Amino acid sequence: MLPDPPPPPPAPGDAVRAVRGSCACGRVRYRLAGEPTTARFCHYSRCRKARAAGHAANLMAAIDAVRFSEGAGEIATWRVPGARFFAHAFCRHCGGSVPRLDREREVAIAPMGGLDDDPGVRPVCHIFAGSRARWDEIRDGLPGYDEGLPA
Repeated sequence: MLPDPPPPPPAPGDAVRAVRGSCACGRVRYRLAGEPTTARFCHYSRCRKARAAGHAANLMAAIDAVRFSEGAGEIATWRVPGARFFAHAFCRHCGGSVPRLDREREVAIAPMGGLDDDPGVRPVCHIFAGSRARWDEIRDGLPGYDEGLPA
C-alpha cells in the first residue's frame, strides 16, 4: 500500500488549506477550498445504491468551495426523474463518486470516501435512517432521523 501524499499548502486565494479529493482512477481531481458546513451519513436508498454501501458519508460545503483541478469534463450526473434533490455525480471512466454541485440549494455535496486528506470534520448524524438497509445497524451513538433533518 502506498502512503498518502502530504497535504498541500494553501493555494493562492485559499483562506484555508484545501482538502484534496479524486475519483478512483484519478482522472477527476478536486479541492475543497472552504470550510465544510457539516457532514452526515445518509441511508436514503438511492444514496446507498449509488455508493454500493450501507450509507453515504457526505460532506457539505458552500458551492464555490469546490474547485475541479482536473477532469471536470469527465463528470457525468445521473438524476432520477421527478426527484427533488437526489442526483449522483461520478467519473465517466471509473464510476467513482465526485462532488455534486447543487445550484438550487447553493451547496456542494462531496462524498467523503473520495477525499485524499482529512477534512477536519466528522459526520454529526444519520439521515433517512428509516430507509437504511435492514442489515445495517447504527451503533455509533450519533443522532438518527428517519427522514431528513427535522425542520
